[in-house]
Amino acid sequence: MARLAALLPDVPRFVETRWMLLGGYCEVLGLEEEAGAVSFVTRDREEKDASVIGCPAPAAILDAVARNGNTGEVWATPENVSHVARALPGWKVSPATLHLLGDDVSLPEVPEGRVRLMDPSEARLLEHAPPDLRSWLSRALRRSPVVAAFVGDVPVSFCVAVETEGLWDISIDTLAGYRRRGHAAYCVVYMTRYQRQRGREPVWGALESNVPSMKLAAKLGFVPVDRIFVFELARSR
Repeated sequence: MARLAALLPDVPRFVETRWMLLGGYCEVLGLEEEAGAVSFVTRDREEKDASVIGCPAPAAILDAVARNGNTGEVWATPENVSHVARALPGWKVSPATLHLLGDDVSLPEVPEGRVRLMDPSEARLLEHAPPDLRSWLSRALRRSPVVAAFVGDVPVSFCVAVETEGLWDISIDTLAGYRRRGHAAYCVVYMTRYQRQRGREPVWGALESNVPSMKLAAKLGFVPVDRIFVFELARSR
């Protein structure tokens, strides 16, 4: 897995894939190497997401989603999105913009004592969160840094960092009753400063249909640098 990670540049479009490979959090399916080109699918065993690199056999893509129980997301690049679409008829595809923090951006100050890094042993503090969010954060605490904004002793907003050598990918969520109050922005700023001490810059990925996420990225000084495509199984109502 480390060898495959080394074949991919440390750029925003590969940050999730390289994190899976570097951490050994995935299995690799359909590996093909020919004339310097590599194709494969990575499948995150816990999050049930998959990433398609190059143009592996459609059977490998179908195998990955079948092992994931036809749940989760499948990520493609502009170069292979058509290939993945042919392998996944009936799946909805949505474009997502990848951002990097702009040059000379002045990050806002974080109120002292309001935001901090959570310890893996603090999963007990998540009992108030909805089940899906609690489950995701509990898994994240085992594998990634997690920053939380607190109201009193209660964590209400969260930023999870997926890391490579020089980048980290932003995942944020806030409890319903605490949104639009700046908690998520404070979490991102705190994590950015924490990661910069370790030589990593933030990547903000947002579905283009997620207008609040796109607006928050722009407000914090992130600029678009690339694009990927996210496949999800279209469910009938």
